[in-house]
Amino acid sequence: MKKVLITLAVLIGVQGLSYAQDGWNWPEDENKRALAMEKNALYTDMLNSENYEMAKKPLLWLLKETPDLNASIYIQGVKIFENLARTGSGQSQKNLQDSTILLYDLRMKYFNDVDNVTNRKAFDAYQMWKDRSDRRKDLYDLQKSTVELLGTNILNGNTIYYMDAARRYKLSGGGLTDLDIIDIYDQINEILDAKEAAGESADKLSRYRENVDKIFNSSVTIDCNIIDQQLYPKFIEKGKPLEDAQRIVKFGLAGGCTGNDSFIEAAKVVLASSPEFGLWRLIALKSKSNGNLEEAEQYFKEALKYTEDNIKQGEVYLDLADIASKNGRKTDARSFAYKALEVDPSKSEAYIIIGDLYFKSGEDCKAGKDVVKDRAVYIAAYDMYMKGGNSARLELAKEQFPSKEDIFNYNYTVGQVIEVNCWIGGTVKVQTRD
Repeated sequence: MKKVLITLAVLIGVQGLSYAQDGWNWPEDENKRALAMEKNALYTDMLNSENYEMAKKPLLWLLKETPDLNASIYIQGVKIFENLARTGSGQSQKNLQDSTILLYDLRMKYFNDVDNVTNRKAFDAYQMWKDRSDRRKDLYDLQKSTVELLGTNILNGNTIYYMDAARRYKLSGGGLTDLDIIDIYDQINEILDAKEAAGESADKLSRYRENVDKIFNSSVTIDCNIIDQQLYPKFIEKGKPLEDAQRIVKFGLAGGCTGNDSFIEAAKVVLASSPEFGLWRLIALKSKSNGNLEEAEQYFKEALKYTEDNIKQGEVYLDLADIASKNGRKTDARSFAYKALEVDPSKSEAYIIIGDLYFKSGEDCKAGKDVVKDRAVYIAAYDMYMKGGNSARLELAKEQFPSKEDIFNYNYTVGQVIEVNCWIGGTVKVQTRD
């Protein structure tokens, strides 16, 4: 006790000297001023001794009798009430938590500093209220108003807390829809994007993004119905803005809705601003599956402009070969197939495509004068199937080879090199089916 009295005496003496200093608004009445100095010294000493219960009473006197004394009584008051709340329980703990948050409001009332204090209030409120069902709405409203007030000046941690406060409020039956959660998610990402653009570390911000993403994914199950019935109509109504298109594409990819018309239309808007291989190929595949082959070919060729990856290029050339084949453009189809092999020699499917082109040309290329020459197209197809490693097609092609009798009648020998008719060209070695 003696030590405490000595400390009080020292502190009161120092504070008496600082009576006229900026930042301290001591009472004009001398008796009240002395009492305020005593209370301030007492709670400060108790706080330094980590005796939070003893510090509370003199602090409460200051808060009531001299609320505009100095911002420190609110700053230190938060420490006192936070520590008391940690060891409390039941309603008493809740009261201590609520008092902690109230101190931030009083600090702003008497000392302004709204931006900084609001940030700290939102941060601490999450710690105090996140597990309290009676404060779910209050916590959400506080986080929301903090973001609306501060924007990119919000603490990075509060971006996570805002997303989680929304999640908790929604799951507890609060009035938030999936679309509201999506809007909040976008709002937070816009803030993080702006912070990064302003020079904050991308690596540091990525950790916050990851946490926000995890919370968002546990808040909303993105499915194609949400996109088609809610996001897409809104996107059309607003005149197809880029940010809405980006949202639909992002959620379409996550929800496996890349084949939907809504995704395709949004992807086209995104591609007009930021062209890239993956999206071009996705909408090309969709057009192809819908039978819009001319459109699909156009999109596949656009996709090729945005990748130097040989494997990806090979896949696109195979698609182009298939489209050209379906359109009856046989030489183009063969050229695309060979191009696929050129960029990626492992694309053995290209040989199968060429073999099918040859096999299906049997009737078209038949001159009707020489059976062996007419059936050379099937030998050419066989050679391609052999390179492609397709045994089933090999058998089909071999069934169409000339017979031994045909070779004898037309004066050929097995192994003889002959030219192939029609658009196919080239040469093959005579073989028989029997």
